[in-house]
Amino acid sequence: MHKEIFEKFKKIGMKYFYGDFFDSRVYVSHNLRKIQTINILDIGCGSGVLLSCAPECQKIGIDVDFEALKEIKKLDKKIEPILCDAQFLPLKNNIFETISAMHLFPVIKNMKGDWNKAIEEVLRVSKDKSTLLITGANRTSRHFEKTHSIDHRKKYLNYEQQIEKLDQKYNIIVEGYGPHSKWTMYLLKIIYKSPQFLLNIFNIDEIVFWFLKSKRYLKNGRSYVIICESKVEGYNS
Repeated sequence: MHKEIFEKFKKIGMKYFYGDFFDSRVYVSHNLRKIQTINILDIGCGSGVLLSCAPECQKIGIDVDFEALKEIKKLDKKIEPILCDAQFLPLKNNIFETISAMHLFPVIKNMKGDWNKAIEEVLRVSKDKSTLLITGANRTSRHFEKTHSIDHRKKYLNYEQQIEKLDQKYNIIVEGYGPHSKWTMYLLKIIYKSPQFLLNIFNIDEIVFWFLKSKRYLKNGRSYVIICESKVEGYNS
């Protein structure tokens, strides 16, 4: 999966790349591929890499970056892009079984937007029985000590604040992701230089995902992954 994602970015242009070969969004793409759903909404979809990994279904991608949206059809002609703000989704209530929001809510807060409104919009358009996949940077982690001020890190939206808005409707699992040193990650990249058939034989992707994610990494992981599954049918957001 890691090599596949990287090849997709090379196809559309590396200016859209996540910036990290082992980004948590690769793990979400891996999980999304296994989901059975009639539709998927990716809010903050960028150039559509995540959606292009999803199974055959109705795929809708939303973003405010028009230039990124123009690249989507290069990866998957079935994705329907929509240019709009996540705080004001031009969509009906209760229609999506699966929704992904990659690094979305912290960015909205950082840009002085209303992240609570964006989550309310997610709850509005999600079906009573639905799945949400959310990621974000773990700014309180030691990994950001040298790159971001302590004031910024304290103010940055964390996973606990997002969970508070979601736990009425969803059962929630949170994993930390990617706590390891640059040297360790570099060694993993060397492994991916191997021929694809060897990577498949030894199931390298699954091993790497297991290595990178754990609840223990919520303190010092580079990012987090939130997986939400509806608690009950008939919930009305």
